[in-house]
Amino acid sequence: MVKILGHKFLIKYIVSITLLAFLLTQLDFSALLHETGDLNIFLLLLSLILIICQIFFLNLRWHRYINVGNHNIDFKTSVLINIAGYFANILFITSVGGIIAKSGLAIRHGLSVTQALFATFLDRFMTLAALIIFSAISLPFLQNVINNELLTMFSLSIIGVIAIITLTLLAFRSGVLREFILSSRKRSRITLMLRSYIEDYELMLKTSLYSLIAQGFFILSVYTLSLGVNADVPIIEFLALMPVLALISSLPISFGGWGVREGAFIYGLGLIGFSMESAFMLSVQVGLITLIAPFIVGLPYLFKADLREFLLNTTKS
Repeated sequence: MVKILGHKFLIKYIVSITLLAFLLTQLDFSALLHETGDLNIFLLLLSLILIICQIFFLNLRWHRYINVGNHNIDFKTSVLINIAGYFANILFITSVGGIIAKSGLAIRHGLSVTQALFATFLDRFMTLAALIIFSAISLPFLQNVINNELLTMFSLSIIGVIAIITLTLLAFRSGVLREFILSSRKRSRITLMLRSYIEDYELMLKTSLYSLIAQGFFILSVYTLSLGVNADVPIIEFLALMPVLALISSLPISFGGWGVREGAFIYGLGLIGFSMESAFMLSVQVGLITLIAPFIVGLPYLFKADLREFLLNTTKS
């Protein structure tokens, strides 16, 4: 298992480094340096605040998920678990690190292994679902930006994903899979736990809303940064492109999206008039801001030694 993960890390390193190296060879370094010199500190700070707002709503969602059932984990503890997941993502340069950290700490606070893993994956899935919803809404606004073949491919892909998710949920609710599920005690437990989430309409409605608001803050954050690299940003097309570019950037083939995000931004934003250097610089700023924000959210706990004490206590228990 360790060897497999090690190989995956190495592959992700190679993909990111290769993509970044290739993209850098295509850029005009004098123009890139000019973009760097024109950084707007006010816009950077405003973008950072918007990402912190995004993290707040993601914390609200995580807090609801780990309190399904008879659990009563306070908000501060749930935030600490979520922040530990962010730190693990950065430390291990992979989403697997965050999944292990969040699930492990949730288990230490009373969740079963099944619920901890499910809550963690559902938490990640809802982020993806929010981006898919935004992408579906934005596609009609991209008719004059993306060529028909590419637009059709994106549309069919999004419709296909939505259809698969919908059919799966309907199958669980209708009892079509009942005989298969009840043939295994483990599958039965998992299904009961799954239904305790998806049949709690208030929970799913609120966490869906949290997810949409969180991704809305992310899109606004990127738009804010874009004002510092391109004063003539076409607002509608830019906001419509962002969910699609974010979806592409979330592909788990590089570490932290580095390389994939830059390539997606250069291609996508190039369609609405961004130079390669402006798009690349914007992507790098997005990457750095999303790395810095979790540390800022965690700073109050670090200064009070809460996070260190929290992690040490859960390790000893």
